[in-house]
Amino acid sequence: MVPWLRYLIAFVVACHSLVYILYGFMIPSKIKEWRGTSLVLGSSVKGDRLKKLMLTLHVAAGIGTIACAIAIAIAPLASGLWPPLAVIGASIGIVGFIMFWDGQVKYLVQEGLIGASISLVILLTAVLFPGAFN
Repeated sequence: MVPWLRYLIAFVVACHSLVYILYGFMIPSKIKEWRGTSLVLGSSVKGDRLKKLMLTLHVAAGIGTIACAIAIAIAPLASGLWPPLAVIGASIGIVGFIMFWDGQVKYLVQEGLIGASISLVILLTAVLFPGAFN
């Protein structure tokens, strides 16, 4: 792969990671439609505990994904590093979305479906094409 394309992909993945971190700090104050509960967790985790869990998961996903972006950018120097980082960061992000979603189908996009979809693409790329950036 030509270096400029690898750097461009790394930049896009890094932007995705920054959105995860910013989204984690926004939850749930900017999403008026959110019920304040989780469909998966039910009433076992709610209120401030749920907000802290969401912050932790989204920031962890952002850190994992930024590490993946750096590994993509330096892939020729650190061969094989980006796939495990991609799997870790993307998996945490997808779990964060699943834990955050309150079951309202009409608000899937506002509650993070696009980010989860991007993470799924990153995850599948890492699993199916681990040598893509070498």
